[in-house]
Amino acid sequence: MTVKVKVESKIKQKTDKALDLYDMKTAGYLNKVANMFRNHIMLGMQQTPKDGKSYIRGGKVHRASTKDNPPAIDTGRLVNSFFVEPATKNRHFSAVQTRVSYANILEQSFARGGLQRPFMGEESQAFKDTKQFANKKFKDISLGNIKITWAFILLTYKQYYIQP
Repeated sequence: MTVKVKVESKIKQKTDKALDLYDMKTAGYLNKVANMFRNHIMLGMQQTPKDGKSYIRGGKVHRASTKDNPPAIDTGRLVNSFFVEPATKNRHFSAVQTRVSYANILEQSFARGGLQRPFMGEESQAFKDTKQFANKKFKDISLGNIKITWAFILLTYKQYYIQP
């Protein structure tokens, strides 16, 4: 008869648990930054100076914003169209989007044929404020007695063109 004692490591189980926790905390933080960005975009449109051209649309007078300011709200279609595509444990990015077709024309510079009303691109105040917040913010994740500090947010802007 033999006596056997098996010595086994649980390090794989513990590291997997730590990585899952880290991924969940990362996704939560990315979603917090994305929601903040969406809110800053909307706030910029609500607070933009309305000192541009006036015109009548639908029986009402609309006063537009001027160059280098976010677009003034007219119908509310654009400002209410922003949504967050959330990060998950397995997808380490979140995105703020709009599918309104005229958004690109408002955002683009005059040189590129646009109206130069930055609301979510790199030139917008919402982008600059969110990038500064994301790059300053440090978050600690506790794994037992160990704390991991991270700050690695990369805010990038991409335009996608919708063909009619």
